[in-house]
Amino acid sequence: MSTKHQQHIELRKLIRRQHGVVSLEQAVKAGYSRQAVARKVATKAWFPAGPRVYQVGEHNKTARSRTVTALLSLGPDATLVGTSAAWWWGFCDTPPPRTQVAVPPGRRPRPRDDVDIVRRAIASVDRTKLSGVAVTSRALTVLDAAAELGLDDGATVADTALQKGSVTVESLREAHTRTAGRRGATIGAQIVALAAGGARSWAERALHREMRAVGITGWSANTGIDLPGYGRALGDVVFDEEKVIVEVDGWAYHRDLRAFLVDGPRQSALAAAGWVVLRTHWYELRQAPDVFVARLRATLRARS
Repeated sequence: MSTKHQQHIELRKLIRRQHGVVSLEQAVKAGYSRQAVARKVATKAWFPAGPRVYQVGEHNKTARSRTVTALLSLGPDATLVGTSAAWWWGFCDTPPPRTQVAVPPGRRPRPRDDVDIVRRAIASVDRTKLSGVAVTSRALTVLDAAAELGLDDGATVADTALQKGSVTVESLREAHTRTAGRRGATIGAQIVALAAGGARSWAERALHREMRAVGITGWSANTGIDLPGYGRALGDVVFDEEKVIVEVDGWAYHRDLRAFLVDGPRQSALAAAGWVVLRTHWYELRQAPDVFVARLRATLRARS
């Protein structure tokens, strides 16, 4: 097999990895002349997708191909950032409408119709490659996405990344400390605090406020209950007369850990002793506390 033929085979493999996209530089490196590339375009085998970047006709245009196009057209020092990076890592289900790319501060690339370009220095420790695309590290991606989305939606991204095992609380804290001067650092600090367990503490305080505000009484917080065959269990909020317990969770990340460690046997022992357990969490108490309070009231009435 000739060297040129082997180069063309390797280029086809590269195009598949790049979701049907190839740059002029990659094609030339694989042995194509500029004239050969022009013929590909003239015969509609390849279509212009961006500056010196082409979409190969046999591949469908997708969100991933558009992302690769943006990175290739802006050069090797471009980095996928923000919610685009969060989507690329799998922390968001859908890509943002415009691809977000960072280039070094000294560069002045031409504007792109479907690309948001920011001039930003990204340290090598905060930059990696995933599926052939230069992207911010997982921890910095979470913090950047939170800064862009706001606390509630940003917390969802962080919670997802923690559940996947893609980041740890410590890696988030380290990335936040290292990049403390970045835009959105205040939200980043809140995300780290919530990830470290503060989400559950906040949710407990919020629940207490909501119950007091609507006049729900007869409860105690962090109360021990003696359960036959199990021992002593601690309830977040306990209505002793109605035998109702409210369990307050933080994010799903904390909920999963808690369930794995203690909740199964404890829940069985509570049910056997005639207790009803209601659950709420950080997201519900931030976004729809009245919904949970109504559910709690109905349960208490039924148990009275």
